[in-house]
Amino acid sequence: MKNISMAHQHLGEFGDFSLFVLVTSPPWYENCYFVTHRPSGALAIVDPGGDAPRLIEAVAEIGLTPTVILLTHGHPDHIGAASELEAEFNISTRAHAEDIPVIAAASDLNRAFTGQPQVGPGRLETFTGEPIERLGGAEVRVIHTPGHSPGGVCYDFGPFVLTGDTLFRGGVGRTDLPGGSERLLWDSIDRLLGMVADDATLFSGHGPAWTVAEARRWWAMAG
Repeated sequence: MKNISMAHQHLGEFGDFSLFVLVTSPPWYENCYFVTHRPSGALAIVDPGGDAPRLIEAVAEIGLTPTVILLTHGHPDHIGAASELEAEFNISTRAHAEDIPVIAAASDLNRAFTGQPQVGPGRLETFTGEPIERLGGAEVRVIHTPGHSPGGVCYDFGPFVLTGDTLFRGGVGRTDLPGGSERLLWDSIDRLLGMVADDATLFSGHGPAWTVAEARRWWAMAG
């Protein structure tokens, strides 16, 4: 595996997985993650929020062909490059079915924030509940965490969890956008922190990572 350039950070090796991140351009500064399953060579792109050419370059530097795009939720800062990546790599985008309305409204929401429309995923596949996704030969647990959006999810890879905009280091996702619910988000975070492994690392949609232990201590004081 090649080294990632300074724009694309290698976050480390976690069991059978390697994890990389690319922070997208302003105004979002969103964390797009690349997860590789080393035994099989499978690669998932999680939350491609924008900067499609940079993401394609990062894939080339990683040296593997993506097999799927996974969305933690459907807000425009997390889906902006999905359509271009689908076409480039002939792959589909997977998201929770309860975020279909959020994805459908993403272009209008993006226009409200940036003045620009947005093309959403063209090969959208949805799931319901909390299925087990697969990356190569590995199971990935889906944890449904509504609140930031109705179909918000976290992806639990075991040694690490991708929390999207449900939970940040020292903060939580906003709940004032359509479909948001503060009560549901609080319940989701309570449940999430009770389900994930004690020694797991949490990587969010914006900002730095933190440990489950740090998150639990902070949530006990914040909640």
